[in-house]
Amino acid sequence: MLTAGHPPDLTARRHAHRLFAIGAIAFVYTVVMAGGTLTIPLYVLWASRYGFGPLTTVVVFIAYVVGVVGTLLVAGSLSDAVGRRPVLALSLALTALSALGFALADGLTVLLISRVLSGVATGLVTATATSAIAELVRVRRTAAMLGTAANVGGLSLGVVAAGVLAQCVPAPTHTVFWCYLATCAVAGVSWLGIPETADKSADQGGDRTTRWRPRIRRPVLPDGASRVRSFVAAGVLVAASSGVNGFFSSLAPAFLRDDLGVSNFAVIGVGVGALFLSALLAQIAMPAALLRSDIGTALLAVGMIVVEAALWTRSAPLFIVGTVFAGTAVGTLFRHGLAVTAALCDPGNRAELTATYFLFLYSGLVVPVLLLGFADQAVGTRDSSALLAALVMSTALVGLALSRHTQPTSNP
Repeated sequence: MLTAGHPPDLTARRHAHRLFAIGAIAFVYTVVMAGGTLTIPLYVLWASRYGFGPLTTVVVFIAYVVGVVGTLLVAGSLSDAVGRRPVLALSLALTALSALGFALADGLTVLLISRVLSGVATGLVTATATSAIAELVRVRRTAAMLGTAANVGGLSLGVVAAGVLAQCVPAPTHTVFWCYLATCAVAGVSWLGIPETADKSADQGGDRTTRWRPRIRRPVLPDGASRVRSFVAAGVLVAASSGVNGFFSSLAPAFLRDDLGVSNFAVIGVGVGALFLSALLAQIAMPAALLRSDIGTALLAVGMIVVEAALWTRSAPLFIVGTVFAGTAVGTLFRHGLAVTAALCDPGNRAELTATYFLFLYSGLVVPVLLLGFADQAVGTRDSSALLAALVMSTALVGLALSRHTQPTSNP
């Protein structure tokens, strides 16, 4: 009886350990991503304290993007070489160091350095955690959903939590980050239960550390012309949606306060967080058949038109409606692109190809947000936001045109 009962018990324990490992990776992923959006409701406070305007706010935001993109270029394949577990630990340590910098910040220089550190942590965790989840979750669609839920869920939790805390606690530009550091400590404890997963997909034996050198690497693409077109189309579409993310992650709080008359930090946090929450719900609740490039592009067009109408009519409720549409588009295009990437990955380059996908995503933040910052000073909020909307939609239409020329089998 005991012998007969042992294998099922052993199987159940292994299943429980695997579920715990998946949950721990997702939790670490969520916590690190949340660190990237904690600053969003606080920009208006820092701007008032240190006397900088919209363009400087954009520069602080771009410092984060520089950290992400630089890390993806230099260390996007790091976890393929040294393993997922140490890279997850490094990303968590860097995001905690970034939070400490924000908590102790006394000027613009410290803000910039802390944002770069936060970007480096994000660049390390995106490809690594996404790959680790894919190696533990056997069903590709479930792995993609869990990875995107952790990514976008962390972004939404960060901005909403920061907004609520900023409204409720004293010295919010410090207290928010002390609270976040406590969360990082909990994530550090959960990391102890994460196993190494990269061994399962390694295509070579030997010492992993001898196969990676810190250098700027050319972004990789899948083999085959049709597979390349499919991947690039997904990348261009997610880059277009990133322009929306950039607007909401940098200047939207100031727009809400100055143009729409919203002064409550919790409302600002929820208003901006509605973008990420909508993106998360779209990825979880939307049927797989609807996660298509044409549907995502159509939703993006509706969202941008409604957001523009809200800014021109100074209507906060209309702004929220447009945010929900835009967020649904962002989630749809992000999940679609991640599914395409997962389908095109080979076991030996999973993190490297995933890093290239995220490189598309974060590179799409730079030009639109910089353009918005310069245009806001030159022509004002409404005209500059209209210019951003036109750029986002033009990029999305290019991606949609590319996706029309791919084979259906390469576009899951």
